[in-house]
Amino acid sequence: MKMIRIAAVLALLAGTLAIARAEENQIWTGSLVDASCYLTDNTQSGNEHMGMKECGMACLKMGRPAGIVTPDKKFFVLVAPSPDIAEYIGQPIRVTGKLRNGSILVDKLEVKKPTGWVAVKLSAMM
Repeated sequence: MKMIRIAAVLALLAGTLAIARAEENQIWTGSLVDASCYLTDNTQSGNEHMGMKECGMACLKMGRPAGIVTPDKKFFVLVAPSPDIAEYIGQPIRVTGKLRNGSILVDKLEVKKPTGWVAVKLSAMM
């Protein structure tokens, strides 16, 4: 009986730690993509899609969702104002935020430049 109580307490602690970890900011690096085109055809990761130049930028400027594709090919939707980051489509990015239901709530987004990582100004979201 005592072993069952100890196991229950350990399981509860593990669950609590997992929830706390989910609330902490994490960092992801990868390439900025237009989520709509990427999910339609996951080879569409740059700015030119289906014969259209600047397709990805146009989609993000219209407010379509952005995403990040990590080096190990994992995809996450970015919960951030897409028009603010449209000009960086196809470029290396670093995102700081919280993972929720498979999407990243973005607190900070940076773009890789020759001089290093540069923060992108994001509009306040409601």
